[in-house]
Amino acid sequence: MLTEGEVRALTALHGEQTVSDFATNLDRSLSYTSELVERLETAGLVETRRQGKTKRIRLSDAKALELLTNLTQQYSHIDWPELLSGAALRVCYYLDTPRTATELARRADVHRSTVHRTLAPLQHRGIVYQTDDGAYALNDGFEQLSVFARELAHHVHRQTVEAQTDTYTILWESLDEFLVQTPTEITDEHFIPTGPDQFQRYGLPLLARDRRYYLYSEATSELSPEMLCCHMLVIDSGPRTQSYCLLLLSHVDIDRGELLAQATKYGVDDVVDDLYTYLDTSGAQRTSRLPEWEDFQELADEYEVTP
Repeated sequence: MLTEGEVRALTALHGEQTVSDFATNLDRSLSYTSELVERLETAGLVETRRQGKTKRIRLSDAKALELLTNLTQQYSHIDWPELLSGAALRVCYYLDTPRTATELARRADVHRSTVHRTLAPLQHRGIVYQTDDGAYALNDGFEQLSVFARELAHHVHRQTVEAQTDTYTILWESLDEFLVQTPTEITDEHFIPTGPDQFQRYGLPLLARDRRYYLYSEATSELSPEMLCCHMLVIDSGPRTQSYCLLLLSHVDIDRGELLAQATKYGVDDVVDDLYTYLDTSGAQRTSRLPEWEDFQELADEYEVTP
């Protein structure tokens, strides 16, 4: 998320400085500092302005920087740039609740050995501890470290979307991915179309509104039906959407294990459990948001789907 040099620069930049003065403060060359400032400006973490031939820089108003400043001022004896480099922020992102090394490794997409190696210095300084069952957790007073990592990721996601459109709503996000709603067509390869209009890929043409939905991901290149079902439930988990998801589950060869894993990732596992219970019992067990079985059969007949 950030290199040690970038974190050190952000914690060292106070007020407005020239790039030359900033290089002196960092004890780095002017060329290195100029490249560093350019990266931070691209990320929306610093702002620059020209004063004659001099370039001046200051921190942006990103909320993540306010959190970082509070952290470094409250615990000024800690060398935060060294601690937060490498995979540390990726792991801390998921320390919003106690998690085992295995779970942290899976969620942050790093090796278990990386988790242990990353958290060891934090544990040594009393920032992180291990619970009785072996899970890692942040000590009292350091919970803001996870908040900072999450706010930083959110800031990066916003910068990524705003390079494509000014009008958008982020509906869901993780460390490296997010689901966004916008009226704008986005053609960037990392923005994968999803939502109602993607049901036509499976012979289920739905009436889509003037809204477009995209999954931003650099690791995923194709939308699976399991992902589409979860995205629909994130977008809207109302009765209409749940009925359409029932059609998808009945019509397409869905990997139940994969769907449940995706549902957990997107936080819609309870709803997906309800959908499967409904189908497994032919509607005998249903929530208030699910249709009577006879009504669902009529809807399925319209789309030539056999429940």
